[in-house]
Amino acid sequence: MRYLFAIIILFGLLLQNFSQLVIMVKYKMDEAYIASVLCENRAMPEMHCNGKCYLKKQLKKDEQQQQNGSTGKEKYEVSYINVLQEFSFEPVAPSISLLVHYQDPELHTPLISIFHPPQA
Repeated sequence: MRYLFAIIILFGLLLQNFSQLVIMVKYKMDEAYIASVLCENRAMPEMHCNGKCYLKKQLKKDEQQQQNGSTGKEKYEVSYINVLQEFSFEPVAPSISLLVHYQDPELHTPLISIFHPPQA
């Protein structure tokens, strides 16, 4: 799932950088529709425009958006609120301290024999 999300984000960033290429590909894919419906000069077939006027208009519009920096970027105001001043670190319930002491009986038995090093 992470890889799919990363690929989608990467693809979106690449599309943003290559927006003119995307416009050209869209034009090539729908060239017949653009020439017959969206072209401004479709009434004058002797101009052989074939929708290039629409393509030029879209490229100019994209260039103006890039120059203005308004390609969907919005400004947000960020404010800092210090919540720690109101937060109390006091425990909610009273705490009871328990002292647990474990004494190993083998550690406190006195040693009866005393170690003597070997004689030379």
